Amino acid sequence: MITKTTDWTAEEMAAGCDFLAIAFLYGPMRLDPAVQAAWGGRLAAGGSNVWELWNAVAGALIDEGGEQAAMEDFRQCLQVPLPGRYVPPYASMFLDTPATLWGPSTQRVRQWYEQGGLEWRRFQHIVAPDHVGIEWAFLAELSAHYTPETNALRERFVAEHILRWFPAFVTRLEGVARGLYYPALARWGIAWSEAIASAQ
Repeated sequence: MITKTTDWTAEEMAAGCDFLAIAFLYGPMRLDPAVQAAWGGRLAAGGSNVWELWNAVAGALIDEGGEQAAMEDFRQCLQVPLPGRYVPPYASMFLDTPATLWGPSTQRVRQWYEQGGLEWRRFQHIVAPDHVGIEWAFLAELSAHYTPETNALRERFVAEHILRWFPAFVTRLEGVARGLYYPALARWGIAWSEAIASAQ
């Protein structure tokens, strides 16, 4: 569990969530070195394991072949239902019994989005609204448009939804990914979700 030692600004919270959203929706993302330095410095100032986990994400694309391995993992583990490699990036596949798209948990996610004003259909290539990338995009929007109401909604969404399924998704992804990037990104996502859930 993260021990909160710093207050994240709305912009910082949104940036972390947006990074996760883009990487899970469109593929591995490398930050501009100047942005990486500024972002990393701010994470380091937090004094928590968020910084250590972030270093693992950034380092995974630097190693020789790291970017190619990350793209292969994105395609084979998250995009194409390849037997033995695919990890369904949908909450309903982890929360509902039987695991099925558009199950009860998908409907609950749609209700969360309606409360927060997210139009999920703008992500045209995604099958269902409980895709991990859309959920992170939702958190990015809630974080960017800070009000006491959006802050409370973000906290509830993380505690009552994200942390109920994302850790199991991470565990399964760690078991099939061949590169370092996506497992590291997913582990950082857990830490980041806990950090922003406690931010005011």
